[in-house]
Amino acid sequence: MDSTVSTAGKRKSDDAFPPAAAAAAADSHPNLFASLSDENWKIISSYAAPPDIYNLSLSSVHFFREATVTTASETNAVSSSNDKKVLATQLLRASLLSSLGRVLQSSGSGITLDAVLKMAELPEGSALIAGSTIVAACLGKDWSKWPDKSDVDVYCSARSAPQVRSWLVDQANCMFVGLNDTYVDFVCDRLLYVVDTKIHHVEKWGSFAENFEGCFRGRFSEYNDGYESDEDKAKYRQKTIQWGKGTVEYANDVWKRSMQFGILGVVPINDGTHDIKPKPGGNLPFDFTGRGNIDLIVAKAGIPASSLLDGFDLEICKASFDGKKFHIPDPHLTFAAKTKMETNRRAVVGSYVKHHREPPEVEEQYPMAMAASRLASSTIRAVRKDVPNAPFYRLLDVAVTLPDRYNPYAGLFDRRGSFMNDSVVQAKFAPPIQFHNWCCALIDRLRKYQKRGIDVVDAPTIAVNFRIERYDIMCHGG
Repeated sequence: MDSTVSTAGKRKSDDAFPPAAAAAAADSHPNLFASLSDENWKIISSYAAPPDIYNLSLSSVHFFREATVTTASETNAVSSSNDKKVLATQLLRASLLSSLGRVLQSSGSGITLDAVLKMAELPEGSALIAGSTIVAACLGKDWSKWPDKSDVDVYCSARSAPQVRSWLVDQANCMFVGLNDTYVDFVCDRLLYVVDTKIHHVEKWGSFAENFEGCFRGRFSEYNDGYESDEDKAKYRQKTIQWGKGTVEYANDVWKRSMQFGILGVVPINDGTHDIKPKPGGNLPFDFTGRGNIDLIVAKAGIPASSLLDGFDLEICKASFDGKKFHIPDPHLTFAAKTKMETNRRAVVGSYVKHHREPPEVEEQYPMAMAASRLASSTIRAVRKDVPNAPFYRLLDVAVTLPDRYNPYAGLFDRRGSFMNDSVVQAKFAPPIQFHNWCCALIDRLRKYQKRGIDVVDAPTIAVNFRIERYDIMCHGG
């Protein structure tokens, strides 16, 4: 089955183009395009931006005929019994692969296009790359410089996580540098709204070469002798492999300090999903002080990697590549740098912007936790009147039923009654803060993509001077 470039929920590659594309293209005379061989068109496509190739393909019926698949990268996505595909699909794939290679090279992640193509050797549905990396590749953009710089996001199922980790180590020369606590810690600085998500946890990975260079520049004095040798690299690798044998204990410790809120119904199931292990017999280099810009997003048990994309607020971010196939949810919008916003999130954001009020006094720009909770709760009540049926309120409803143990006179070291130390107080009054910060994240991402030139066609109206700040329990606890 021809499935190199497909739309979400479909399998035929021709669906990457509108159904009437071939009929519309028939109006163009094909002789001009036929003067170049298919191979020459593929070479041209590898240097052109995907939107240009998409529009070129729509211009003539010449590109809507079957042509022989000849390049190795294309053959990876085709069964041995089918060596022909629509030429337009081949040209678009050639352009996308070349663009993705440039995006990865400039990302500094250590992941190369060759490594990504090796993902095709993993079991079907094990892993995929999505988010800004694939969006940039689809549009032929370079977002590797600040403030546009983003992580490379790899999504995988819980069952395939060990194989994907070993792929990162063996094929991409990467190393584990820690759990991304902002995704799993209920009282972290960003308080991302993740309790009702399909994500189990997020791991931070980085380039081995980049982290060794960091050591060489002085993080470890034993490498700081002015000469970067292969022996030094081997020594550092052996140290990280040895440190990697303690990742299970490290992850357990982080997990025990994070989502342990049984009173909210949030109790980690001891199914091994948060055990950071490679495939049997593999190594897992780990440097707790390391750095990296790769996020490995691991799904909860029983959930395929592709289902994690359902949580995106912008449709364009659902574009993905699994080493074999590009999946473009709405290619006509995507290649025009346009997107839609998920309906419920759009409605909630629009209402939150309308009802949000800054703390009344300038000195309360960063209010104490209880004041922040009450301020957010007031906004949320108004939002729920506007958008009563959005599927994001479960945690808020559970929190309302909890006993009120907050004591405004509790001291810093009191175990009961304070935001800092009492999990019951946190579980009751933190969800509104968490919901507020989740809305902040949606607004920030919407604005980020708009600044990148993406036209969010149904975006909620947000004034240029609209200002909203995240609240932090740990800094503002009281």
